[in-house]
Amino acid sequence: MSKKHPKHTDEICEQELPQETEQTVETATEEENVQPAQPDYQEQYVRLYAEFENFRKRTAREKLSFIAYGKKQLAEKLLPSYEILLRQAQKWSKQEVSGETKSILEGVNLILAEMQKAFTSEGIVRIETLNKPYDPATQEAVGMVPVPPEQDGLVIQEVQMGFMLDGNVLRPARVLVGQHTQEN
Repeated sequence: MSKKHPKHTDEICEQELPQETEQTVETATEEENVQPAQPDYQEQYVRLYAEFENFRKRTAREKLSFIAYGKKQLAEKLLPSYEILLRQAQKWSKQEVSGETKSILEGVNLILAEMQKAFTSEGIVRIETLNKPYDPATQEAVGMVPVPPEQDGLVIQEVQMGFMLDGNVLRPARVLVGQHTQEN
């Protein structure tokens, strides 16, 4: 047998012949007998509907989360101004004011009332602390003050107001707490 160029081969080598085995023949026969599966439209519909419902619920939760985050950010920016106005109004209320200062105080009180309404409608409430037991969950103790035994553990002074947003602490109140010390 002479070797010829592969393109001009008249003879077929045994290596080039496909070798059929019993397994190949069986597989081919089984594939011919299997009909293509019909798509199950009902199952596809149910799955698609469930995926859509999950998507709808997730987007609703995310929307509420974004609203709460925006509310929190705005409140954190407004609370310092509210606190300054409130403290100044309280200071002026203790003094005897007249004329122009009295009209300014009335204007400040109107602004405070509107801010209070807006805060309340959004779920923002002030944490009341004075003369109440110290609560580490809503208050931050910045100092201790010596007091008589009956005021031990009570908030004596509020350094910074605290606020809650929808039942969660938005800003803890910073307070001075009374502590009774026994002198020997």
